[in-house]
Amino acid sequence: MNQHPRYQFTLEELFLRVYVLIDDWLKANEARFGLPCQPRQVASYSELFTIAVVGEIVAQPYESVWYWLVQQNHQDLFPQLPDYTRYHRIIRNAEKLWVELALALVAPTEGFRIIDAKPVPIAKGKRHEWAKLPEARKGFSTMGMVYGFKLHAIVNEQGLFERWAFASANHHEAKVAPELLDGLAQDVIADKAFIGLEQVTTPKRNNMTGKSCWTKALDRLRKRIETSFSVLVRSLTLHAAQIKTFWSLRTRVNLKIAAHNLIHSGVL
Repeated sequence: MNQHPRYQFTLEELFLRVYVLIDDWLKANEARFGLPCQPRQVASYSELFTIAVVGEIVAQPYESVWYWLVQQNHQDLFPQLPDYTRYHRIIRNAEKLWVELALALVAPTEGFRIIDAKPVPIAKGKRHEWAKLPEARKGFSTMGMVYGFKLHAIVNEQGLFERWAFASANHHEAKVAPELLDGLAQDVIADKAFIGLEQVTTPKRNNMTGKSCWTKALDRLRKRIETSFSVLVRSLTLHAAQIKTFWSLRTRVNLKIAAHNLIHSGVL
């Protein structure tokens, strides 16, 4: 817990460290990203992205409230900021950049990869009757019946997200896994939901015969992805994100994954 950046640095120090990292990363990829230069733009992309990432690190669940707090309390660091609607559009339009940032924080490593899925509900109970996301569906998981989506992901042994995809909650893990596993060279471990997939090592069901290569060490290692999912939910407020479109959901989750990889990569 004490290694978390929010406990190691003051908020001002965190802003500065994240700003330097993001500014260097954007400058190094300026030609590839091709971010538009808007007329009369009052804040740089590095500043706005820093506000978004730090907001995730310090577990601010509501984007608008967090942006207002930064405007009110940190004018020395961000003397000129656009209105909230402009900020929100820029952060939402950066959906693919959050993926790029998350992957840039993962160093190539050997060892196993772990695959699993996490429900991302957008409504609970009877509230799903009023939800208006056409891509969302009812599905069952360890959380029971959920209405929304699932985050399917692969992490390395350090728990950093390397690949992920979104699907409706009624999609079974084994249906989405082949696309995530395509071209992956490392050995992959998973739970029983992935039995039958090539390249994936799983424990046996109780009614299966034959020798199993599953060990207690693999069982402990497989739990690493559950820890990463738990961090997204508990520390990065995965289930608290307010979304009205599938686009917004993807953007918010990609941002949270980028913040997760930043926290646990050790670069801060």
